[in-house]
Amino acid sequence: MTTTDIQHYENQRNLGSYRSTEWMSLGNCRLVEPDIFFPSDGAGVDKARKICSTCPVRDHCLEYALSEQIEHGVWGGMSERARRRLKSQRRAA
Repeated sequence: MTTTDIQHYENQRNLGSYRSTEWMSLGNCRLVEPDIFFPSDGAGVDKARKICSTCPVRDHCLEYALSEQIEHGVWGGMSERARRRLKSQRRAA
C-alpha cells in the first residue's frame, strides 16, 4: 500500500463514505481464509483481532460494519459483542 492509497482512504473516511467497499482490497483479511473472521470461540476472536491489529483499513472496516449493521464476525478488530457495546456508548455520548 502506498502513501497515496492511505491518503485516498483517509479522505474517504473523512467524507463519511464508509459504504464504499474499495478499501476491502487493501485489508489484511484478503490474505487469510474468511472463516477466521467468523470464529465460534474466544480464541478464534483473538486470532482475528491479531490480524486486524496491523490492518491499514481497520477503521474503515469497523465503520462499515457499524453503518451496515453487520451483526456477525470480527470487523475492524471488534467482535459482535464489542461492536454492540461501542454502538451503545456512541448513542449515550
